[in-house]
Amino acid sequence: MILLDSSFLISVEVKTDQNHERAVKIMEKIIKGEFGRPIISDYVFDETITVTFGKTKDLAKSVLVGENLKISTEIIKVDDEIFDDGWGIFKGQKVTKFSFTDCTIVSLMRKENITNIATFDEDFKKVKGINVVS
Repeated sequence: MILLDSSFLISVEVKTDQNHERAVKIMEKIIKGEFGRPIISDYVFDETITVTFGKTKDLAKSVLVGENLKISTEIIKVDDEIFDDGWGIFKGQKVTKFSFTDCTIVSLMRKENITNIATFDEDFKKVKGINVVS
């Protein structure tokens, strides 16, 4: 399995993004199944759609991105356990500058034994047991 972070998904969809070309190449590998099944959380879905709309101002594109995510990825809901663990990670971080959403990603990855993440957020490289695909 590979968790797809919003920084990666936004780079795939926004052609003016500095990481767009790299993201498209990685996405091709993900589509081929090189990293296993793609996973996102409902928080990542929200963040991706919101930021994509903010950057493009194109509602139709944002809806298309959302529909594609719904059919091509497994969406795991952030439950109470992931939320509470993510909150603990957020409060206790010392070497990272994660958003709360990123902290829930770390919690989800640990809970589901996911080691790969497609992201352009360098802080994920500081987390033991996480392999950053970027």
